[in-house]
Amino acid sequence: MSLANIYCWQDTYHSAIAKWGESLLVRFIDDRGEVAYMQPIGECSKRDVIAALIADARALGVPLRLFGLNQEWREYLAGGSVGQFAFSQSENNSDYIYLSSDLALLPGRKYQPKRNFINRFTGRYNYRFEQINSQNIADCKAVNSEWREQKHISPLEAEQLAVGRLFDAFETLPVEGWILYADGKACAFSVGSQVNHDTFAIHVEKTNSEVEGAGAMINYLVANSLQHRYKYINREDDLGIEGLRKAKQSYYPVELLAKHSALLLTDTECEIRDLWHRVFGDDRVLIDDFLVRLYDATLCFTSKRDTKVVSMLHVVPLQSEERKIAYIYAVATDEEWREKGIASQLINRALKSIDEDEYQYTVLIPSDSKTARFYTKFGFEHSGKLFDFSEFGIDYDLGTGDSNQNFAMIRRKC
Repeated sequence: MSLANIYCWQDTYHSAIAKWGESLLVRFIDDRGEVAYMQPIGECSKRDVIAALIADARALGVPLRLFGLNQEWREYLAGGSVGQFAFSQSENNSDYIYLSSDLALLPGRKYQPKRNFINRFTGRYNYRFEQINSQNIADCKAVNSEWREQKHISPLEAEQLAVGRLFDAFETLPVEGWILYADGKACAFSVGSQVNHDTFAIHVEKTNSEVEGAGAMINYLVANSLQHRYKYINREDDLGIEGLRKAKQSYYPVELLAKHSALLLTDTECEIRDLWHRVFGDDRVLIDDFLVRLYDATLCFTSKRDTKVVSMLHVVPLQSEERKIAYIYAVATDEEWREKGIASQLINRALKSIDEDEYQYTVLIPSDSKTARFYTKFGFEHSGKLFDFSEFGIDYDLGTGDSNQNFAMIRRKC
């Protein structure tokens, strides 16, 4: 929700802003390459502004997707007065909120390891700590380059493009930053901006990993610079990166601030959700999470009887650096419509579509031996191997619920 983030991530998310009455609207391209909207900012009639966003999405021919919703907005949309929404909330996207005083004072036994790092740093190095300005920003760029080399990160990766924009517009953007030197050489920098009257957000922080304690030291010094102006420091999310999560948890946040996502459902998609629940018994949270994060209307195959969805399947593209495969998921038919060949028709339609695309092969995980025998007539064969979803960066359970039972069946491309 900060100008700095919206501006600096422009190369990746192609954000556009618009004033609507007394509100500010932000439209962008999400991680799936689809149009999405941030929570409206400012005073507005929730009903009217959502109607305006629905109209804008409709004009673009896309569904209405909303990201970064707080609890108030989520509860409003869940009320159903402006349509039926599916919701998702991933821990990977939750912001870490700390008391500035905790980070500045590092009180108590739990922060002893942080104090030890700081003591080792101050005992080993002659250091100085400065605010970033036009004279030392080149040193920040040098630290970032060293960090990139240590992590084997390309300068063309999204986060690095954002850092480049931040450096280029540093004196124009409403940001504040600090740089740390050890024995005369820059070893860390931190940049952020004010979120509101009591919170400051850290947007970028990089350290030279060869300088022991540099990360703990700049965190400590920045917090001391901020604690008398802001009650809280927001260090943003961890993106599900295990090392980053561990590091942020080690500073003991007072809150993990949830950010909700929402998708406005069509009547057909509401029926898909209901069918899913009837057949599999999954709760709304799990179903909605799939619909918001992985569902693609063009890759969902359905069959209707009397205008009602009675059968469905989903194709989920999975791509890693080496492979692109099609994963068939959540094949379901209403009980009264089974044994009529409806599911077979859907599978044949899906496989025809898959064969026309650039997938290397198709994968599914049968729920039991009976369904496994059913899929053999479509060319699927037992692989005898457990399917590892982690290769594809998927943090949604597309398997059986037990990773030790995710034995895949594979169909090679015809």
